[in-house]
Amino acid sequence: MVCRLGLGLGLGLGLGLGLGLDGCWCGKGGRDAECRIAGVWPCCPGGRAAGGGSGRQSLSGAGMSGSVGWNPGASDIISGALRLIGAIASGEVPPANEYQDALAALNGLVKAWQASGVHVWAMAEGTVFLQPGQGRYGIGGGSADQVAQGYVATMAGAPVVAGAAQVTVVAAAGIGVGSRIGIVLDAGVMFWSSVLSVVGETVYLAGGLPGPASAGAVVIGYGVPVGRPLKIVGARAVDLVTGVETPLIPMSRLDYANLSGKGAPGGAPVQYFYDPQLESGVFSVYPAPLTARVAVTFTCQLPLQDIGGAADRADVPQEWISALRFALAVELAPEYDCPAQRFEMLRAMAAEKFAVVAQWDREPEGTTTCPFSQPVYQMIAGALRLCGAVGPQEVPRLGLVENAFASLNAMVRAWQASGIHVWAEEDCTLFLQPGQVRYLIGAGSADAVAVSSQCVGTVLAAAGVAAQVTVATEAGIAAGWRVGIWLDGGGVFWTGVAAVAGVGLTLASALPSAASEGARVVAYPAPMVRPLRVPAARRLQFAGSGGQAIETPLVPMSRLDYANVPNKTVPGVVTQFFYDPQLGAGVLHVWPAPAESGSAVAFTAQRPLLAFADLGAVPDFPDEWLAAMRWNLAAELWPEYNGSGAAAGNPAQYVLLKQEAAGKLMMAQAWDREPQSVLFGAGCGPAGRAG
Repeated sequence: MVCRLGLGLGLGLGLGLGLGLDGCWCGKGGRDAECRIAGVWPCCPGGRAAGGGSGRQSLSGAGMSGSVGWNPGASDIISGALRLIGAIASGEVPPANEYQDALAALNGLVKAWQASGVHVWAMAEGTVFLQPGQGRYGIGGGSADQVAQGYVATMAGAPVVAGAAQVTVVAAAGIGVGSRIGIVLDAGVMFWSSVLSVVGETVYLAGGLPGPASAGAVVIGYGVPVGRPLKIVGARAVDLVTGVETPLIPMSRLDYANLSGKGAPGGAPVQYFYDPQLESGVFSVYPAPLTARVAVTFTCQLPLQDIGGAADRADVPQEWISALRFALAVELAPEYDCPAQRFEMLRAMAAEKFAVVAQWDREPEGTTTCPFSQPVYQMIAGALRLCGAVGPQEVPRLGLVENAFASLNAMVRAWQASGIHVWAEEDCTLFLQPGQVRYLIGAGSADAVAVSSQCVGTVLAAAGVAAQVTVATEAGIAAGWRVGIWLDGGGVFWTGVAAVAGVGLTLASALPSAASEGARVVAYPAPMVRPLRVPAARRLQFAGSGGQAIETPLVPMSRLDYANVPNKTVPGVVTQFFYDPQLGAGVLHVWPAPAESGSAVAFTAQRPLLAFADLGAVPDFPDEWLAAMRWNLAAELWPEYNGSGAAAGNPAQYVLLKQEAAGKLMMAQAWDREPQSVLFGAGCGPAGRAG
């Protein structure tokens, strides 16, 4: 152990310096943990606690208060601000009328700060409990809708009959007298009442149920409602039974106003719009929910609390007190004829202090990739403004929007030709049949091709015989899926699943021949759409008993390479492939023809981009493409609304629009490229052509 004196220097944001003795370093260059006993380094002179670089050992000690809760009341802040502008001297108490004026200014200042959105201490979580068919909910201001700061979810432990004013729950913890309680009735709605008393697991209600509720029905209890939020910055649909949360997409006022069928139940909500009215905010969801089993949990900014009396503290954390005092001094200075030089100095200091704490008061931003967050209508409206079809504050006419909608779909379809959309690439599996070299991929195809992540692989739990229509497998397969069963005679039998009972599958068609116990079974829910391209493929050798699947890259062939192969049906191990993207269904060719069904072709496919179904649809693009889509749509629309001749419109404007659109598209495409492997080698196609 080497013991020496050292100097520790601490610098905290330019606010102060700390200098102390530091020591007790081990010979390896770091502190020896064994010599630290109760925060003391015995080998240091005088047994001093380590300081400087090692940090403080505790919040209290000799000469320290042990308290960190300093937060002065309103009178201290007001007196400090008045001293800063020279209105009162040190130790002087402001007159009552001046104090009230300053208190009003302080409340106004704090309320104005709400507009900055910088007050993470006032961020809160709330939950609005939905009702079937109801799309709008009031928050705060005495609203009859149920919106809670926090809640407990449990279930009814026994059936409850209509008219009963009590319910037995699985767990009553968190439900107290005076709490609000909601019970999902068999009719699908949630009945709300208040709690009169709780005895064991039995909760007595202020009113009787209007209808029956089954055992296992969702029961919600909460005590504190949410006041009117300033803003709602994010929301998630939550299943009250499973607790699973799904993010919702925010809408603008115009987006929500342009939706049709706002009150028609359509399932679980996927979008929301919040309107912060004066008395109570209005929270709207779309589509309207089908059931009360789903609620919406949201993150919101609550208003800062008023400052009433002299002892009240401002609704800000300690770090903001200095900024608040200087800002209040600037607010009051004009009333007291503060000298210009002092006023400018105070204003500069107030701005600096606000900037420091505002920067500190920001939370780390998430880095999660999110779906495209701007509906089609908003993008179209922006493009119409860019190309001059509508003014900055105009609402586009329906005819303009419909024409732009068609142009947008056409433009995106044309972009597919670039092949640059990595978010639309997916791994797929083609299940081979002995002797078959040509497989159709697309809707209506009889061949078995599926997105790999959707496939469920299992085995037969019992042997199946010819003409049998019911087989036993492991769980995970649903009715309506397509299922393949590996037969003893070679080949794979594909059919549909008519029904599922436990682990038993009722097949749409009977087995053509026997299949042994333990035979491979694969099922998937839906066939693939026609791929635009298949840039790569691998032969997937299925794993044997206790083994592991093996993938071997296949060599791609051109159309001419495959056409020149003379013996396309010769059996063997698949080594090459050719994909032909026809209009109805794509055609994937393999060579040689597979000799058995023990392997498949795993391939990477570029799927078509999804078409925009309506103006409320969210484009099949990531957020990074928003600007490129809007500017390129504007360039696409410009000739329609500005004429095609040199004398019509403003050709210079079109040139600038086109240049900006091309630049944004180039930037999005450059970002949308994956790292490429660099491989060197010589190859020869089967027809003797280098490839």
